[in-house]
Amino acid sequence: MLVVRNCQAIPAEPGGKPGLRDSMVMHMTRSALVLLAVLVFLLVVLAGCPKPPQGGGPGTGPTPPAAAGPVTVNMWTIWNADPRQAALAEIVKDFEAANPGTTVKVSAFEPDAYKTSIKVVLGGGDAPDIYFVWSGEKMLHNFVRGGRVADLTPYVDADGEAWRERLIPASLDRFTFDGKVRGVPYLLQCTFFFYNKPMFEKRGWQTPKTWEELIALCKQIKAAGVTPIALGNAQKWPAHHLPFVLTQRLIGKEASEQQYDPTGPGDYSDPSFVTALQMFSDFAKQGFFNDSPNGTLRETARTLFYSGKTAMFYTGTWDFARFSKGGEAPESFWDQWDFFNFPSVAGGKGDQAALAGSPDGFVVSESSQVKDAAVKFLQFMTTREQARKFVTSCQEMVEVQDAVEEEIAGPKLAKYAKIVEEAKQITPWMDTMMEATVAEEYMNGVQGLLGGTMTPEQVMEKVRTRQAAVKAEMGR
Repeated sequence: MLVVRNCQAIPAEPGGKPGLRDSMVMHMTRSALVLLAVLVFLLVVLAGCPKPPQGGGPGTGPTPPAAAGPVTVNMWTIWNADPRQAALAEIVKDFEAANPGTTVKVSAFEPDAYKTSIKVVLGGGDAPDIYFVWSGEKMLHNFVRGGRVADLTPYVDADGEAWRERLIPASLDRFTFDGKVRGVPYLLQCTFFFYNKPMFEKRGWQTPKTWEELIALCKQIKAAGVTPIALGNAQKWPAHHLPFVLTQRLIGKEASEQQYDPTGPGDYSDPSFVTALQMFSDFAKQGFFNDSPNGTLRETARTLFYSGKTAMFYTGTWDFARFSKGGEAPESFWDQWDFFNFPSVAGGKGDQAALAGSPDGFVVSESSQVKDAAVKFLQFMTTREQARKFVTSCQEMVEVQDAVEEEIAGPKLAKYAKIVEEAKQITPWMDTMMEATVAEEYMNGVQGLLGGTMTPEQVMEKVRTRQAAVKAEMGR
């Protein structure tokens, strides 16, 4: 006889008995018994086994079935400080209350340490069920090609694309690779010049519209005995944001992205990459940053800014929460800051008002044994109700439809939302779009520029050499 386990037919164990009552056996022929057994088997299979979604995905739609027993979903994130950490804990608490038997275990990492830790754990075959990624080549695309990321397309497209329609399309596009949805965007982050409002108002300083005006402003600030811009580049990536935006302003989003893609024709031969680095180098040599930026942690630079030691800080919207209620900045600073977009560059071919930024979010591991439960948590996390709670607590741009609204957005977030709404273009960050080892060469080079040990030409020569090696390794 055949018995059904986990919706698959397998032979009965030795000594297994048909589950029929003795009275039935006494009144049926052997042939009737066989026929009944076949009918019972077919009914169980048809009733108990859900059909897989189109494309062979692991679940059936935006609301995966409840697990048969206790389930633990392991989640890795870079949200290692309040208010984000507390906001995520509240989402987990609500989810577990609504889904008895399912536990979400969160491991929070310092962002720069995470970049190494996640690569190690993925390489070791013990990946968390849900883990944070930045969109782009460096993480998402690389992990997908390595078979580390589950395909979520069947889930987002089920039930008339109900889940897909909850998410902001432009950000979901950044988590779509080779036509498949590979992750869930959660926060849209952009970089701006943050500035000390009282300091500017007291001295009559004006926010600049052009690169030349920014240089003139920095000279004014320095003449007043104040360090113009806080820069902590010990982690290597913060400084690269400035020449990256200069490159975008010079050649445009499309041209720069073509250069980044290791599977395409890009070879970084455009001279604008050198020009942008030279502009950044000339800027740094005028003493507009704090001393020893390469030896200064990003966290220290942030402190220099909110303690009034510098007039500006080029950082991302991830610091909104740190400068606001519940964050690390003192209460006296909560309403003392504002921000402006990177200025235009004369003669540049790119969109001079483009924003620099990318969505980040979460993926489900291809090796996860609890994919349905992991997806169910991400779906819960991206409901309008939970998204609005996160916005209220953290004042960040959650990529869920109608999550950011006037009644819960503070003035800074409201301003940011309006800027995003009006922006014609958002250019993704260079270090997330480059292949990982190429990005490392570029960031090492920017450190070298700041330290006076490399020239722009030398930096790009190393970048071009590494890109060529990557292409060769990939068989391109």
